[in-house]
Amino acid sequence: MTSPVDTVRRFYNALELGDVSGVLATLNENVEWTEAERFPYYAGTWHGPEAVLENLLVRVATDWDGFAALPSDFVSEGNRVVALGTYVGTYKRTGRQISVPYAHVWTVTGETLSKFVQFTDTAKVLEALG
Repeated sequence: MTSPVDTVRRFYNALELGDVSGVLATLNENVEWTEAERFPYYAGTWHGPEAVLENLLVRVATDWDGFAALPSDFVSEGNRVVALGTYVGTYKRTGRQISVPYAHVWTVTGETLSKFVQFTDTAKVLEALG
């Protein structure tokens, strides 16, 4: 059986490889995904992998060069995992780079990710946008 941390790591590994189908395969069919309020792609809570794909992944790929969510530490208790890491990338329209810490709170159900909540310094990200 896969541990909750292994499931979260599988998501970040697929993301790093640009493996969209691998990323989507880690998401529960009813995943609840919430970006931090004032994050450029915040729009409340999305439901389902397709919403994450359309509202976030496609837009990030379009707007950024070299955007990555680089996890450095994982803290877990039961089926909840907190991933601590750093966002990096260059916003295409302005050429401004970011290096912004984040905390992602995941809920794992079985071997899929059923809930995501993002915490980050949105002001630092918004500075890159212009």
